[in-house]
Amino acid sequence: MRNHVRSTTLAGVALALLVGLPDVARAHGIGGRTDLPMPLELFVVGAGLVLVASFVALSVLWPKPRLQGGPDYSASAPFGAGHWLRPVLGTLGVISLALVVGQIVPAVAGLETEPTRPTIAPVMVWVVFWLIIPFLAVLVGDWYTDLNPWRSLGGQLRVEERPAVLDRLGVWPATVGFVAFTWLELVSPQSGEPVVLGFAALGYTFLMIAAMAYGGRDNGLQAFDAFTTYNRLISAISPLGRTDAGKVVWRGWLRSLTVIPEWPGLWVFVVAMIGTVSYDGASSADWFRRMTGSLASSSGGRTFLLIASVAVVALGYLLASAIASRLGGGDWPVLRVARRFAHTLVPIALAYAFAHYFTLVLFEGQQLISAMSDPFALGWDLFGTADRRIEFFITSTDLVWYIQVASIVIGHVLGVALAHDRALEDFGDTAVRSQYAMLVLMVGLTTLGLLILSG
Repeated sequence: MRNHVRSTTLAGVALALLVGLPDVARAHGIGGRTDLPMPLELFVVGAGLVLVASFVALSVLWPKPRLQGGPDYSASAPFGAGHWLRPVLGTLGVISLALVVGQIVPAVAGLETEPTRPTIAPVMVWVVFWLIIPFLAVLVGDWYTDLNPWRSLGGQLRVEERPAVLDRLGVWPATVGFVAFTWLELVSPQSGEPVVLGFAALGYTFLMIAAMAYGGRDNGLQAFDAFTTYNRLISAISPLGRTDAGKVVWRGWLRSLTVIPEWPGLWVFVVAMIGTVSYDGASSADWFRRMTGSLASSSGGRTFLLIASVAVVALGYLLASAIASRLGGGDWPVLRVARRFAHTLVPIALAYAFAHYFTLVLFEGQQLISAMSDPFALGWDLFGTADRRIEFFITSTDLVWYIQVASIVIGHVLGVALAHDRALEDFGDTAVRSQYAMLVLMVGLTTLGLLILSG
């Protein structure tokens, strides 16, 4: 997002307030900083040592696979939230979609809008839909399935499920949709225009209806809806799951990740999760701008850099998979190893996203409160909050940095643990040796994440 929900470090926010800029900061996510509490090299070395120590500890203390059996449900720990919650969430999802698509109406009708007020579309799409819903899924499990407005609309189609569609296409269409969505966010100069978001949401709605008519509601959305796959992957980290009756039960941390089906294209989807956020963070860094030169000055150049960022991560992952296959002694095809270990990258992708965007959620997510009173910026004040300003309640930039570093390191440690557990299942006695290259890859990704955050 370029003109709407963009956040910078707290130092940048403070500067913006001092010079009298509007409440909405213009940088996306977390900006770079040079006033680190300690030299960057110490953080990089420390994070690398934590990963190596974790790898050694796992090699000694974790001799058998523990997570490959999937969820370990505890029937004695239900948390309520029965079937009544599903229609409530579904209704909220449809209303939210209607508010975004409805941005088309004032533009077409030529209605005069308040330029100083945020409309609801940018904050709904780029903060609530894109960040808050997946981040909460880590704690409460998959609630996007019930909230998904296209799934609610698809309930009226009454079409048969066609599992063969998902078997044949996998999540390749969803992967293309995911990259296209991030292109709209990171490359398009109109990503903050409410009417553009309205038409994009309308077009996506027609696409999802066609997908459900073709493959059935569940299989069609899983194959074509980028956000179904995205939220399913992230929510699989959560210790909470749902019974068919809708009750929330304890299933254990990370356990659902290991049983995510190995759909065609899934590993590319996970790689795209990392590559797109990496591009977003790097694109605002001085070293990246110097390295890319004039490419970053045009939409075509930025499109190339976005795709190239995903491709670099993909090549690194494929190389690590190839070495794992050879050192593991199984002589497995590289793509088979890539599919088998794709889930190990999900905590890393989440860590990148959380570290990069969490201040955006905390601060600019507050715009939802004011936008609800005047969703189309027509001068309304339905709930008396239309002129509410953002409250910046964190005063320590060091605290922000330590939260970022902690999330990056924890995400990679979880990735190392998941990879070790899968290697024990697939490679047996050569499991530890097979993971040398994966360890190097994860140390490299940690270094990249910290370098991007430091700007």
